[in-house]
Amino acid sequence: MQTVRKERIILRKLIKNYIKGRKIVSFQELNIKDEFYPKDLEKKNLVTIVGTGRKDEYGKFEYYNHLQLTEQGKHYFSFRWERIKMFLLKSVLVPIAVSIITTILVLLIKGLLR
Repeated sequence: MQTVRKERIILRKLIKNYIKGRKIVSFQELNIKDEFYPKDLEKKNLVTIVGTGRKDEYGKFEYYNHLQLTEQGKHYFSFRWERIKMFLLKSVLVPIAVSIITTILVLLIKGLLR
């Protein structure tokens, strides 16, 4: 799952607050001026937008201006690092190892045929 830089900044701030014991943080404390990024993070199941204020007769809150991390959001950066490591292993290290082994085999075969 791809995130943009501003979303990662919001996630880092939320994780820091979570470590300090604050599970719900307002948009204002996170310096969020645009609701696009929190809503996008919610679509990716990394955060939950929490309502505050009074509930109306339908159970809707007056304001939706606080964020709470989901389990997936708490561990986003560790999962991201695992994906990077797997990419490097598959796309960089394996081809290098194959080329080294191939070169050694070719040199051995040339040496045996002389």
